[in-house]
Order: sequence, then C-alpha cells, then structure tokens
Amino acid sequence: MSETSGPMTGARPQLNVRWVFGNIDEPLRRELVAFWLKEGALPNPDEAWRRSFEVACVLQHEQTRSIAGVCTVAIRLDDHQRSYGFVRIFIRPDSRMVGMNVRLMEKMIEGFTALAREPGGPQRLVATMENRKLERRAGQRILARLGFVHVGVAPNGELVMQRHLVT
Repeated sequence: MSETSGPMTGARPQLNVRWVFGNIDEPLRRELVAFWLKEGALPNPDEAWRRSFEVACVLQHEQTRSIAGVCTVAIRLDDHQRSYGFVRIFIRPDSRMVGMNVRLMEKMIEGFTALAREPGGPQRLVATMENRKLERRAGQRILARLGFVHVGVAPNGELVMQRHLVT
C-alpha cells in the first residue's frame, strides 16, 4: 500500500491523502489538535488530543503539507467481542470539493483492508451519516460504490452504514 494517493490537479489546490494510522508523531498530533480546534470540529483540546490517536489518514496540501481534512477510525468491540472500526471524516469547509471525502474513504478502506488480515484486526467499518446530504440517493450511490450498505438507524435518527473488509 502506498503512503499517499496522487495530488488533485488543475484549478483546485493540490491535495494528497496520506495513511498515518498508528504512526502519529508529536508534531503531527499537535497540528491535528490545532486543526480541529481552529475549525471548530471538536469542542476541546482534550477530546482533540484523544482523537488524534484514531487518525487513519490526512488530507494535506501538497506544497505546504497543511491539513485540509482528517479521517479517524475508532476501534471498538461489538456485542460478539469482534473488532470493528467506527469512521468519522472532517474536511475544512474551504477544502470541501467534490471527491475529497471519497479519496479519504478509499485510502482508509485500503489501509484497513490490509489490517483485517491480522488476527484481531477489524473485520468491518461502521459509519453514521451526520451529513444529511449523504442520505440522498446520490450520496447513497457513492457509499455503495465504496462497499457500504445501510444497516439501520441510530437512536438520534442518523443512518448507519457498514462495510465488510473481508469476505
């Protein structure tokens, strides 16, 4: 698995997706915490610091390497004591261009598919749809192309989607 996916080119800023799960050093952790707090994505530095250990991949500007988006995956155990990953994505509003969330998801799926081969590795990914746009048919088609299927509704009314990593 390559560390990064290619840059976006053209009139848009050039952005790379980088797999970092399990390899967050102190400078990147500090940058992640500052990013989430500045963007208002997380409420406090303690939660941002805790969540930095869940970062699977980052979306970065090619030239400056500044963070434009983050995909986190919290590893949990289900009722049968099998591990799964709970997925969250946040992209800075000015970097929310068509395809950015898909690029983050593709890199994250690639990385976790490799980890699923390890004993105890997560066998599936779960996401709730906080973004109501993803509940629309177009959003559902995009998630389906990534292998996600609708599996229920959370108590707060959000759709719950799931993707198996192994067959």
